Amino acid sequence: MDLFDQQVIPVSLGSEEASGEIIFWPNWLSGPEADQLLQIAIDRTPWRHDSIKIVGKTIPIPRLQNWFGDPETSYTYSGIRLQAIAFPDWMDNLRASVEQHTNQPFNRALVNYYRHGKDSVDWHADDEVELGPAPVIASLSLGVERVFQLRHNQTKERLSIPLPHGSLLLMGPGIQAYWQHRLAKVADLQEPRVNFTFRYMETER
Repeated sequence: MDLFDQQVIPVSLGSEEASGEIIFWPNWLSGPEADQLLQIAIDRTPWRHDSIKIVGKTIPIPRLQNWFGDPETSYTYSGIRLQAIAFPDWMDNLRASVEQHTNQPFNRALVNYYRHGKDSVDWHADDEVELGPAPVIASLSLGVERVFQLRHNQTKERLSIPLPHGSLLLMGPGIQAYWQHRLAKVADLQEPRVNFTFRYMETER
């Protein structure tokens, strides 16, 4: 890809003087590469359909998912514990490519499958203690374009970034502490989307 396609989006953190950045490559993969990877991800990922408890009720989360990394480790969020699965070769090659392109280390991945517009993820931050004090998150999007929304915890400022097929987005240090993000539902949308969020976790965790 043309490195000049890179977009840098500055974002405020805890004060007027402090800032972070989102780096966005809207065409990180070519169309044929993204098409092939989307089909591989849908067909070869051992998808889980987990549930959460809300006000005493068990509710299926509106997406499929799984967690990859050191099989002796796990990841817990919203009361859901995901035991890690070793990276299959095709996903490990993808992880290494993202690592090389962003110049950031990644050894874990949460993979989400949004089967249609009714699948979503609500406001949250990737700020679990296992990810360290200032995690860097790389997000690769495949499939139908969806809008990635961010909301500042203090000012309530919002950003909206459409994520096209084959795009890569990097959230830099500090963003998880001051911003939440979500993928909202989209009425009448039938096309699927798969998203990889690559993270770094200390190996002993």
